[in-house]
Amino acid sequence: MKLYAWLVGAWTAALWFFTFGVARVLFSVFPRERAGEVTTALFPAYFTVAISLGLLATAVLWFRRRSARDHGALALQILALAALVAIPLFIQPAIAAHAPGTSDFARLHGISMALNLFSLIAVPVASLLVIWRRKE
Repeated sequence: MKLYAWLVGAWTAALWFFTFGVARVLFSVFPRERAGEVTTALFPAYFTVAISLGLLATAVLWFRRRSARDHGALALQILALAALVAIPLFIQPAIAAHAPGTSDFARLHGISMALNLFSLIAVPVASLLVIWRRKE
């Protein structure tokens, strides 16, 4: 279970660090348009790392699941992964087709942020379900 704890911890850290560390700092230091450009340039690395860690953590949990809590955690992790995969695969290409400041851009950006926020919450909740079960 140490491998799972490390992977899900790294996954959580990557999600939170990019969202509340990197992106927040970029938008507080640079003009909005420039911060958006830099953030967009960093997205491929962010999603590659986050999705890779998520796949590994989910695979480990898949093979080690033993209880209803593990199954619940697995379901949350799969949903978090699906949300993360949807962003670069579907949402970002759709966003790129619209100019910043338009209502379509804003709507799609909001969807992207909501999917990312879901993952930010779902991943640590899933890990807590597994950890709490192990301590019982």
